Amino acid sequence: MIRMIASDLDGTLLRKDWSISEYTIKIIKEAQASGIRWVTVTGRSDRGARPIMENYGLSCDYILMNGAEFRDTNGNLIKSENIDTDLARFVCEKLHRENLGFEINTDRGDYTTTMELAEYSDYLEDGYEKLFEEKHNIRKILVFCDDIPKIRRIKQQIYDASGLSVLSSFENNMEVTSQKAKKGIMLKQAMKHFGFLPEEVVVFGDGENDISMLKAAGTGVAMGNASDHVKAAANEVTLTNEQDGVAAAIQT
Repeated sequence: MIRMIASDLDGTLLRKDWSISEYTIKIIKEAQASGIRWVTVTGRSDRGARPIMENYGLSCDYILMNGAEFRDTNGNLIKSENIDTDLARFVCEKLHRENLGFEINTDRGDYTTTMELAEYSDYLEDGYEKLFEEKHNIRKILVFCDDIPKIRRIKQQIYDASGLSVLSSFENNMEVTSQKAKKGIMLKQAMKHFGFLPEEVVVFGDGENDISMLKAAGTGVAMGNASDHVKAAANEVTLTNEQDGVAAAIQT
């Protein structure tokens, strides 16, 4: 019996324009009405994820920032994982030297060193050092770069030097969290919190950062638009995000 459905947002539940179809909304609400707990699992922060779901009248629990936070339906923080302060500073300094703007998600809010990421974050006019001076707990560092060889090089260099979790939602981005902050690890915490067994949980995802949770649940479903690497980690493959793949799989 399925008691929990956990779904990624970008590339999974959301279409390319960040919308959710009426059909998918209907299926989600029907699942919740039947007693199934819905958990949105995303690399986004609460500020970037909750408004999207609430805009469609959807209320649910959240695993955020690739597993750095677990929040209930009301936004209450249940569990969190921070990046070691020295390692977070190392990452920020590395990105700054590489002339890359980046977003920093902390226990007090979301901040960015570039206006390109300012839609869901507060712009740091005086630089990122302010966050360390004010002793923020840093939970995730995000960067986008269309120079794919460059972002791949930096990902590997940061991982080799720090041992942090360095994953991607898209080919052109990098998301850095504590090694303990992974979607799969926090999903297991959520299962324990709600009293669900892995075989009672279905997970949907499309990206590299979804692999850990696809393996953590009883049934991991990869989107049709996922890479072969992600599909190989799943039990099943559904339609693409543009074809309402999540809703289609729930109905079968």
